[in-house]
Amino acid sequence: MTGHGHRTAAHRPVVDGAAGRETVAEGAVRERTAHEGTARQVEVHQALVTPATARHCAGLLDAAEHHRAARLPAPAAARFTVARGLLRAVLARRLALPPPRVPLVAHCPGCGAQGHGPVRLAGGVGGATGWTLSIAHSGILVAVAVGHRAGAVGVDVETAERAEDIEALAPRLLGPGHRERLARLPVQARRAALLRVWTGAESYAKATGTGLGRALARVRTAVDAEGRVCVTAPDEPAGWAVRTVPAHAPGYAAAVTVRHGTRVRTHLSGRLCTGSAAG
Repeated sequence: MTGHGHRTAAHRPVVDGAAGRETVAEGAVRERTAHEGTARQVEVHQALVTPATARHCAGLLDAAEHHRAARLPAPAAARFTVARGLLRAVLARRLALPPPRVPLVAHCPGCGAQGHGPVRLAGGVGGATGWTLSIAHSGILVAVAVGHRAGAVGVDVETAERAEDIEALAPRLLGPGHRERLARLPVQARRAALLRVWTGAESYAKATGTGLGRALARVRTAVDAEGRVCVTAPDEPAGWAVRTVPAHAPGYAAAVTVRHGTRVRTHLSGRLCTGSAAG
């Protein structure tokens, strides 16, 4: 391994115009592309919503988030607190800031109001540029996706309690051949497969800004003879990939949509996952 301030002969551009040789401009493009490639990574962090995690995460929020949590019913307040606390904990390590000082802002694209809607890092803060964020929570599980120089990202999680409702939508989610394969699966396997389909569409909708109804119509889903589900976006060649990721709660499903070629790493935040589930 060479030092950051040195380039080996294999990486040094050659300027002579001969065929097969690399110009300075070509070398700069290649090196920039290589650097961007190594930087294109999204991390998905998950945590369980428990009384202990909610108490811990409450100490990570800012004043506005405390005010918002106080107006929510207890189960929703716990999920909101753990989700925002987990996001702040992840970003605080990256930005070298105390968690309450991580400059998060939210803006609703629907009503235009501040304080709710998609969350992002405020601009103009040292080290805060180039980050993209997504939050999801359902039941006792929350997930946050954090990307740096990776483009837009969307994450979704869903509880098994929704599987029966989602099953009624199966004709809209799958083509005829795949619906027949799905119908032959045992009930639990069928519902688990449908949860993967749903979370894939939800994450795609978040990443692309597409409405959920349109996302459900556009996301391709295939079910093989063993019941394995493959979820992809129809415009993957244009730059999107929908990926299922392990959900760190029994019966749950999780998915993330990222720019094609982006590496995805998943983490369970063990420090935040103690005690019995809340609500």
